[in-house]
Amino acid sequence: MALSEFSLQYVPQKAVKGQALADFLAHHPSLYNFGGNDIKIGMVETRNNYWTMYFDGSSTSSSTGAGIVIQSLHHDRWHFSLKLDFDCTNNQAEYKAIIIGLGIIHDLRVTRAFIFDDSELVINQLNGSFRCMSCTLAPYHMVASYLTEFFNGITFEHISRIHNTDADRFA
Repeated sequence: MALSEFSLQYVPQKAVKGQALADFLAHHPSLYNFGGNDIKIGMVETRNNYWTMYFDGSSTSSSTGAGIVIQSLHHDRWHFSLKLDFDCTNNQAEYKAIIIGLGIIHDLRVTRAFIFDDSELVINQLNGSFRCMSCTLAPYHMVASYLTEFFNGITFEHISRIHNTDADRFA
């Protein structure tokens, strides 16, 4: 309403030719399988197979953090260590780590992933084996469940703490 006194006119931005072509190809996948299912995006290559992600969250009286380790099909590994700037429980830190990790692998255009963590509660809630009854975890659970819908195949698996040492160290 404040701007109605001015005569403003909306003019859409002209598309850059390269971006228009990329957008077209992204929205119209080929019906033919030319050269396999490999897609190269920058330095990341995805295939119709599973990537792996390990995550862990940690909350102490002095600090809260999240650790994420992502491994591609070619065994390239990316390590993420994040300090969370709010107080939360261990389970909330675990959920925050999975939410950030799912966002990262989604941005990498990963379609299938095995997700590993040592928190039996969080993994079983995401698998649907346990119901999320905690009002403090419910918002995190909803966001994580929503993010899983962007993947064609995603599997959550509980592992022992000794098999999750990298993500634990970064958390």
